[in-house]
Amino acid sequence: MESPLTAYLTRFSALAPEPLPDDAAARLRTALESMPGMGAIHGATHDHSARTVSAEFLIEVEQGIASAARDGSRFAREALKNAGLGDAQLVELWVGLRGEPSW
Repeated sequence: MESPLTAYLTRFSALAPEPLPDDAAARLRTALESMPGMGAIHGATHDHSARTVSAEFLIEVEQGIASAARDGSRFAREALKNAGLGDAQLVELWVGLRGEPSW
């Protein structure tokens, strides 16, 4: 029997060593939208003065919150790289169960 998928809301922030381009949030959102296996994208933001970008998205996993954290981190790092923001360091990752578990 196949395990049911559970949706997790994932948020992350990354800090860049240098000022980010003005379109950093748009590039990050586009990168997330183009990734296979990505759920709904709730948004991406950019704080120019703090040199940070942040995003929020949904992912579905079988094994629980540890798998969601692992996959969410991988998606975040890959999206930063694909957006041309690969020098930005992931400084915050938040994962939470969305709604009720399906068991």
